[in-house]
Amino acid sequence: MLSYIHAYHAGNHADIIKHAALSLVIEALKKKDKPFTIIDTHAGSGIYRIDDERLRKTNEFVAGAIADAGIPEIKSYADTARKYAESGEYPGSPALESELMRDCDELILSELHPRAIEELRAAAERFPHKPRIHFRDGYETAIALTPPKTKRGICVIDPSYEDAGDFEKCAETIVKIRKRWPAGIIALWYPLVAHRIMEISMMKERIRAASQKGEPDILDVQLEMRSPAEMTGLASLYGSGMFIVNFPYTIDEKISAAMPKIAETLSARSWSVDTL
Repeated sequence: MLSYIHAYHAGNHADIIKHAALSLVIEALKKKDKPFTIIDTHAGSGIYRIDDERLRKTNEFVAGAIADAGIPEIKSYADTARKYAESGEYPGSPALESELMRDCDELILSELHPRAIEELRAAAERFPHKPRIHFRDGYETAIALTPPKTKRGICVIDPSYEDAGDFEKCAETIVKIRKRWPAGIIALWYPLVAHRIMEISMMKERIRAASQKGEPDILDVQLEMRSPAEMTGLASLYGSGMFIVNFPYTIDEKISAAMPKIAETLSARSWSVDTL
C-alpha cells in the first residue's frame, strides 16, 4: 500500500516532475487562441502551507530548489512556485493550472477526501480563475465529463495508489477517455515502487495498446531518486513518472531539455524520456 496523500508530499520530487510536465502541456495549449479545458481528477487541497504539520512530517519539500534553479523550459512553473513561496506556500496542481490558464479556458476539479475537499474550496477562493469543483470520485468524474464542450484540453489523473487496483483503474479510465475524447491530452502521474513493477508495466501496456494512432503518441517521463534495490519495502517510493497520452508537438523535446537540469538540481539518480 502506498497511500500517496498530497498534503504529506507537496513540493517533493514527485510534485516537481508532475508540475513541470503539466506546465509544459498547458503552455503548449496556450499557443493557439482557441479555449481549452483542464480536468483534474484527484485535485487535493489546492494550496499547501510549507509549515503544515503534514508536510513537515515527511520533510520532503524540495520545490524551492527548482524555483531558483533557472531552468528556462519550466519557467512558468518555477515563477508560480516562487510567487507562492513568498507567502510560505506551495501551489498544488489546481493552483498551478489556475495560474497558467486564460480567461477563456475552463478548470474542473474533483476531490473525494473530506478534509482535502474543504481545503480545496477555501483555496479556490484565491485562485485567479475560479474552477468548477466536484466532491466526487475522480475516475467517475473523468469519464462523466469527457468529452468537454471544448475539444481541446487535458485530463490530469493523480490518484493515491492505495492498492494495486488503482493501477488497473487508471488504465481502464484512460482507455475509456481516449474513446470518448480522442483529441484530449491525458497526463497520468504514477509512483515508482519496487513491489508494483508488474502492475505499472501492465498499466502502461494496456494504455499503449489502446492507442488510436499509427505513430507514437505517448510520452513516458521518469525520475529516479534512488535505486530500486535500496527501496524494496512496502510503500518505498524510489521515484515517479508522468505518462502523457496524445502529447503536444515539441513537448518531448522540451522535457528532454529540462530533465537533466531537474535531475541535477534534485541530486536524482537517473532520468528518462521515452516515446511509445
